Amino acid sequence: MKSSTLRKLVVIGALLMICVLAAQVYWLQKTYALEEKEFNVKVHSALNEVVQRIRLSQRDSMPFIEAVERPAANYYIADIKYRINGDSIENYLKQALEENDLFTTYQFGIYNAATKKFEHVETESFNPEDSPHIQPFPSIHKDENYLAVLFTNRRKYIISEMNFWIFSTLALILVIIAFAVTLLILLRQKLLSEIQKDFINNMTHEFRTPISTIQLSVEVLKQATPVQQNARLLNYTRIIEHESAHLEQQVERVLQIAQIERANPRLQIEKLDAHAIIQRCVMDFEYMIQQKSGRFILNLQARQTCIEADAVHFTNILFNLIDNAIKYSPVPVITLHTWNDAQRIFISVQDNGIGIPRQYHKLLFSQFFRVPTGNLHEVKGFGLGLNYVKLYTRAFKGKVSVESEPGKGSNFTLSFPLCKTSG
Repeated sequence: MKSSTLRKLVVIGALLMICVLAAQVYWLQKTYALEEKEFNVKVHSALNEVVQRIRLSQRDSMPFIEAVERPAANYYIADIKYRINGDSIENYLKQALEENDLFTTYQFGIYNAATKKFEHVETESFNPEDSPHIQPFPSIHKDENYLAVLFTNRRKYIISEMNFWIFSTLALILVIIAFAVTLLILLRQKLLSEIQKDFINNMTHEFRTPISTIQLSVEVLKQATPVQQNARLLNYTRIIEHESAHLEQQVERVLQIAQIERANPRLQIEKLDAHAIIQRCVMDFEYMIQQKSGRFILNLQARQTCIEADAVHFTNILFNLIDNAIKYSPVPVITLHTWNDAQRIFISVQDNGIGIPRQYHKLLFSQFFRVPTGNLHEVKGFGLGLNYVKLYTRAFKGKVSVESEPGKGSNFTLSFPLCKTSG
């Protein structure tokens, strides 16, 4: 995915999440307003019921008029006119609040219009954990007695009635935070990946010039008469030539891996004979395996050997597997086995080497990964060979797997689709 496309997706995603959060906050505010309105309705209803009961106790048959006022957000008063026992009002009020589902802390008192003071001031709580204390009532002087009720935990009570909305909002915020963190990590990984690829490309291109210069110099040295006549110098020249060729191969491999990771490898797909390329690779490694007193065993049983792949890269896939098999086997015995099923050809490269612990099997094909060997580095390399094998095997619609145990060698198996016209 291109960086510009990723940035656009990130911006769009961030805007959508902000819109969702804004909508959630809006509905949270609307819900609070509705709960607040419902609370006020319930309080008015409860206090009107208290006034009605007082009027009934006084045999008042006059038409009922709304008697409840709200001087402050959490303060309510109800005209009672009559002078009545405080305990009776306390019972009326508690019962009315319970009937209206108002189970919250409150403070009440009776205002005496004659003395202009509050009498029978008490606090009540439906929650045992609350420890309400007496607070002064707002000073409102009237010519008639009235019941004053102060809800000291009004806001807390309203918020407690919004548990679902609060929980959903917190959950949404956590999701947005997780989304933001994920985006930041994704962007950081993308940036690091781009830096890594740019570094690899620049590094490998910078290496090509000195490698070419070394190879050219070696060619000139090999033709020089003093070198031709001195076996020791000629041997050193051949070593430089071999190592520069090896270094050039590693640089080219890095470039090829970077190219295929960008999803635009330049492949020349053609029909190939898998057996012919296997035999060619075996011939190329014959000298190397003889140097370690080893041998090849060819068990080429496949009858259909035509595959569609890039000749250079398919050869390199086999080259890497055979090269590893020889390098990691003290006295290598390398078996190359092929067979078919209805639609594919299978190629296995089996060795009798040191083997690979099972916990490293999933990491083998990762870029730059090498099986840990402590401070020993008997076999040199960048950890790119098997990554190359996996990437280009996949590019040819193939698969690669490994079976290995320490001390029992390794067996790498490739499978590729047969040519459509293969008969």
